[in-house]
This record gives sequence, structure tokens and C-alpha cells, in this order.
Amino acid sequence: MRVMRTTVELNDTVYKTIVTKYGKRNISTTINDILVRYFFKLKKKDMFGVDPWLKKKGTKDLRDEYDRNL
Repeated sequence: MRVMRTTVELNDTVYKTIVTKYGKRNISTTINDILVRYFFKLKKKDMFGVDPWLKKKGTKDLRDEYDRNL
């Protein structure tokens, strides 16, 4: 991966937040991570073709047969 150098002007509050959370040495890494997440968002799982009742409720509370208490 090629590294490009550039100058970024940050608001004072943004700079202070990054420095307090990540430290002065990690400013470039933090900004790069934020920009990568912003521009290259991962797509969420699509529920295309799933029963309509699953879309409303979601799949979080679903259980398999072996999870049931019989």
C-alpha cells in the first residue's frame, strides 16, 4: 500500500478528542480508519426473500431446535 503525505486542518475540539482517546502518535492512523469506514462501508446482510414477519422482528431472538427446552 502506498502512503501519501498531506496536511489536514482539524477543529480544536476534534484534535483534542483524537489526542485524548488515541494519543498524539496515532492521529494519522485514527483519521485513516475513520475515512476508510466512511468511504468503504461494508454492506449489511440483506434479508431479501425472507418471510415478512422476520423482517419486522429480526433474527436476533430466533432459536434452533436444539435450543428449545423439551
